[in-house]
Amino acid sequence: KNFYIRAAIEDPRPILGHEGIPGHFLQLSIANHLSDEIRRQHEDTVLIEGWALYGEEMLMRTGLYPNNSAAQGQILRLSRYRAARIGVDVNLHTGRWSFEQAVKYFMEAGGLDREAAEGEAAGAASTPTQKISYITGKWQIMNLLGRYKDRQGENFRLGQFHDDLIKNGSLPVSVIEWILLDDPSAVQQATK
Repeated sequence: KNFYIRAAIEDPRPILGHEGIPGHFLQLSIANHLSDEIRRQHEDTVLIEGWALYGEEMLMRTGLYPNNSAAQGQILRLSRYRAARIGVDVNLHTGRWSFEQAVKYFMEAGGLDREAAEGEAAGAASTPTQKISYITGKWQIMNLLGRYKDRQGENFRLGQFHDDLIKNGSLPVSVIEWILLDDPSAVQQATK
């Protein structure tokens, strides 16, 4: 059985949180109903995967998974292999590693079996930077959350942040940051 099947059998909640609610299903459903065509059609992978990863981990941070549960362990294992994706993506696409080196790294650093490691390495080889987008997007969202919270002060509500973030479709986080904070510096920094 591959990595994802074993994870789903062990406890489906983390994968459902990523793929379903609050993850892809919720975010993309909202985007698909926006009247603005650009916000409805544009799909920024960093925002999409970052939101799903952020949501998956948010469920753990808010106490949905009991301490020492299979779901918590799964979140940690998923984090481990997603971190390994960064090394694979960078090293494959800079020519430092062969495909086989990427597979071995996924097995050693990511904790994947050979079948899952080969699938991940093939995905990384065929879609440059897509594997990095998960963690990059989560970090960008967490950074925006901090700035949003500072701006809101005592009026801050986490649910309102989530609503404000995903109601803008799948735009780049820097553009959403500009919209939410009325601060173009993130977009200006991204275009330098």
